[in-house]
Amino acid sequence: MEDLWTYLKAEYGKGRPVVLYGTGDGADKILTRLSSDGIEVSGVFASDGFVRERTYRGMKVESFDDLSGRLADPVVLVSFGSSRPEVISAIDEIASRAECYAPDVPVCGGEVFDKDFYAAHEDEINEIRSLLADDMSRKCLDNIVKARLTGRIEYLHEAESDPEDIFSLMDLPDDSIFFDLGAYNGDTVREYCSRFPSITKVLAVEPEPHNFKKLEMIISDPACSSVKEFIPIRSLISDACRDSFITASARGRGTRGDPSSAKTIATPAISIDSIVEKTSLIPDLIKFDIEGFEAEGIKGAAKLLAEHSPVMRIACYHKSQDIFRIPQEVLKIRKDYRIYMRHLPSIPGWDTDLIFV
Repeated sequence: MEDLWTYLKAEYGKGRPVVLYGTGDGADKILTRLSSDGIEVSGVFASDGFVRERTYRGMKVESFDDLSGRLADPVVLVSFGSSRPEVISAIDEIASRAECYAPDVPVCGGEVFDKDFYAAHEDEINEIRSLLADDMSRKCLDNIVKARLTGRIEYLHEAESDPEDIFSLMDLPDDSIFFDLGAYNGDTVREYCSRFPSITKVLAVEPEPHNFKKLEMIISDPACSSVKEFIPIRSLISDACRDSFITASARGRGTRGDPSSAKTIATPAISIDSIVEKTSLIPDLIKFDIEGFEAEGIKGAAKLLAEHSPVMRIACYHKSQDIFRIPQEVLKIRKDYRIYMRHLPSIPGWDTDLIFV
């Protein structure tokens, strides 16, 4: 299968303009890859209502109508991500009017999922595919791989599941304990407590200070009325306990930072096993969404997984290798987990999770 980047080089060589739909971090990453392939973009546009008088990388941010009026037959690259239905609809509308792709550039850095990456890891991907527990999981994996290689949005739509399906895979006992790792502002604590009234104890870990303040207040939400014990921890999750740092972003997502930078915030890293040892809480359910450090988090939970095998929902979209590395790390500890993969509507292929039961 030809990958998107090979296709773009060929079309650019024919003189077709390549343009960006959106600005920001995603656009920066796409420009870096295009530049390495010798491709210069011919323009950038935004959705109606977000155009305003502004520039990006020296280019005026236009409307699609204005851009398409001056450039014939452009190749459009979606340069941001969203799971909001109205935004996905706007992307689909652009895709109905122009040749449009959603490049998959890793959220947390590392190798791009191109044809070379796929060739290097095809056996590992196929091995994990053979271990998935149902046809829906295999279909999801197949479409996510095709979407990453080609950038074609229709593959993402074909991979979609309903949130109800994900929660139906999880069976929790009475008086269950929930660990929310990467709890953000408490939105997922609220969601899981609403879905599972049997949850009576919650331990939530979030490193970013502003989010953490909001997280501390979530226990007063009516959705959390069944929770009798709530433990918020401002920390990073890793394979071991150590000193660490984060850099708080304008969007409130803390990323692991460079300690030499004045913008970093000292934030300890802790392991899940250390949390269990300190609190004596044995989780029935763990949600991992820790910005590309999911595999390290699993390593730091080796004792817990070996002895108790909690249900786990683990984000697998932050790095290209997550779709196979995360199952590999879990199966090193226990081989009896049933593994499912589900993707909720989003462009590009974010909100893709592995569920271990």
